[in-house]
Amino acid sequence: MLREAIQRDKGRKTLTPETVATYAALHLTDDDGLPITPAAHHWLWLRLLCDERIKKLLIIAPPESAKTTWAISAYLGCRIGFWPEQSIIIGSTSGSVAEKRSISLRTAIESAGWQATFPDVLPVKAKSGLEYTTTEWSVAPNGEPRPGRLHPTIAAYGTGGSVIGSRADLVVADDLLDFDNSRTAHQRELVEYWFHNSLLSRRKSRTGRVIMIGTAWHHEDIYSKARREGGWVTCHVPLLSETTEVFATISYPDNWQFEMLGEPVGRAEA
Repeated sequence: MLREAIQRDKGRKTLTPETVATYAALHLTDDDGLPITPAAHHWLWLRLLCDERIKKLLIIAPPESAKTTWAISAYLGCRIGFWPEQSIIIGSTSGSVAEKRSISLRTAIESAGWQATFPDVLPVKAKSGLEYTTTEWSVAPNGEPRPGRLHPTIAAYGTGGSVIGSRADLVVADDLLDFDNSRTAHQRELVEYWFHNSLLSRRKSRTGRVIMIGTAWHHEDIYSKARREGGWVTCHVPLLSETTEVFATISYPDNWQFEMLGEPVGRAEA
């Protein structure tokens, strides 16, 4: 039933929070081997992640809040099955961390379970000049990329890495910051310069999205600056609640023309 529900949504080209939660229940497990389910703050994130009208999304949350699990493993893992030929760039705090994110997704799409959910989406190996490595790889309908396709499904880079040639429908900056690259003004400036000039510049103009998710380390880091400067839909979860409710501050750009989240949107099962 779960697999069929995802396939129905794909047929409708409708990726919803419920779709991603269903995908997670089917394909992801916790440390005890049990299917994962969204907590209240995860439902809130999924609602924002799945809203394609949001072109610049910033999510700030505490450590150990399962940011990567839901933004990378769940959301991207499902999204790739829906739109395999859209290009995604993943940025993270280091090359090795970015590579781990890429390998995790590639392992998922190569699994028998994922292939059963998305049977028409297959890896592209040694075709049309597209790479199939630990940091850059592609999938396509029936494993056959469309004529003239240039950009991989996934390309992953660490902060400071050389992002050359790739153009992205979606840029995901997952935990760009850590203690080491945030503790001095010079280090923060290097990260900010790389983010704007190397990573963010790869987003396709007008149609591309950028999702930045991480933990704030300093009041002058790129997350804090993005909140102050505006232009982003920002979701700040300062603390994780032990109840079934989520408490967050959500802000929108001044020119936002759509509905805003103002009521509780996620409630975990008791």
